[in-house]
Amino acid sequence: MKTRFVLLAGVLIVSLASVLHADTITLTDGRVIQGHLDRNGHKYIITPNQGPVFEVPVKDLAGIELGGPATPATAAKNAFTALQYHISRQTSLDTIIQSISDYIAHYPHSAFLKKAQTQLTKYKQYRSLGFVRFAGRWVSAQQVEALKAKSAAKMETALTNYHAGKFEAARALAEAALKINPSDGKALIILGALDYRAGNFTAAARHFSKVLAKNPKNVIANNDLAITVYHQRQQPRALVYYRKALNLDSGNRLLLDNIFIALNHYSGNHVAMLYQNLRHMFTQADVQMQSAMARKGLYRLGATWVPTAMHKQMAIKIAYYEKQKSALQGQYDSARLYLHGVEQQIQQLVTQINSLNASIGYLQVAQNYSYMQTGFVDLNNQALISGYMAQLTEAQAQKTKLQGREVSTITALKQMRLQAKLLEKSAPAQAFMVHQRIMLPGDLTHVPPPAPLMAAGPKLKLKE
Repeated sequence: MKTRFVLLAGVLIVSLASVLHADTITLTDGRVIQGHLDRNGHKYIITPNQGPVFEVPVKDLAGIELGGPATPATAAKNAFTALQYHISRQTSLDTIIQSISDYIAHYPHSAFLKKAQTQLTKYKQYRSLGFVRFAGRWVSAQQVEALKAKSAAKMETALTNYHAGKFEAARALAEAALKINPSDGKALIILGALDYRAGNFTAAARHFSKVLAKNPKNVIANNDLAITVYHQRQQPRALVYYRKALNLDSGNRLLLDNIFIALNHYSGNHVAMLYQNLRHMFTQADVQMQSAMARKGLYRLGATWVPTAMHKQMAIKIAYYEKQKSALQGQYDSARLYLHGVEQQIQQLVTQINSLNASIGYLQVAQNYSYMQTGFVDLNNQALISGYMAQLTEAQAQKTKLQGREVSTITALKQMRLQAKLLEKSAPAQAFMVHQRIMLPGDLTHVPPPAPLMAAGPKLKLKE
């Protein structure tokens, strides 16, 4: 199928062959449309005979049946409708002017000729005035700067309100800034941070992704999206965004602290290339950061930084904490293994007891039947019954003994979990339990101070 609009050297050319036909277009959602179809990358542009132009993904096209030739009037109308759609999405005045000129040349008798001529005059005037498209409007360069300044002022006030804990006011101002300048990445980041803080991770990820769609090298958006998807249980994806951020700014302390936490609590495959590459990059960058922080008298302690004296004290405590944690984990693993063995033995005894009860029951029925028939007790059967009864008594005693061990082991495991909860409240544990922290506009140049040592964080649990 020929396309009606071909973008050639930045100029939109109207193809007469296609607009002279009205086709039947069927979409996967069941809609059947009379109109025309154009391919635009991974989407189709559909121009209905009635109604506005719209786009659908290529996968949404179920079928198309080519129609017969349309009347010249219908062709001119369809072409004009499609022209308006392309104008609405175009940012180049030269392209718009050329497209309208081509339409006028191809359809000199169109009922829309006067409208096209009026549009041509308007866009030529815009070009002579140096207008540009900004936030969906054609404005002068001076107006663009004024709108950007107005948006920035609202955004700065929004950031001040955010830091002051006035989150509703911050959101209102950020949304107002975004209406003025839809491409204001800082406003999008503030809105994303507010959504993240409210626990609406899907909306937060959407805002951060919009920033990256316009500027993939935005360090703050990469960091914030990494944290957001991490909390959406997409840890491998989070490592990808952290790696991008680290490549862009390996000297940001807050970013390194966040990556430390992400790596330390990563539950995925630690041998995978994704994890290993980020850890290698982090280690190299963190060596440089530790040197810089040491000149300020601060040293890394888990995910935060502390003065020299505290670092020395905590280093001893951390070593003891790690020793306690390893010992407790070892005891816990051994107890669970022992419990598993006891449970298997109990199950085997249950099977044995059931089998013995069945055998004894069968022999007793046979014994009763024999006695009724002969009036005598079958001594062989009786001997078997007595033997099985002895085995049954012993098996039941073993089962009772093992069940006691099972209860005591389960109790011991509960005590170990209580010890783990106490251990997680210690200062050394808290050094590794700081949350990953969202970045805000300005945090690249004015990095927030390290997180407090005793900040609350994810719980330390014994590995099952």
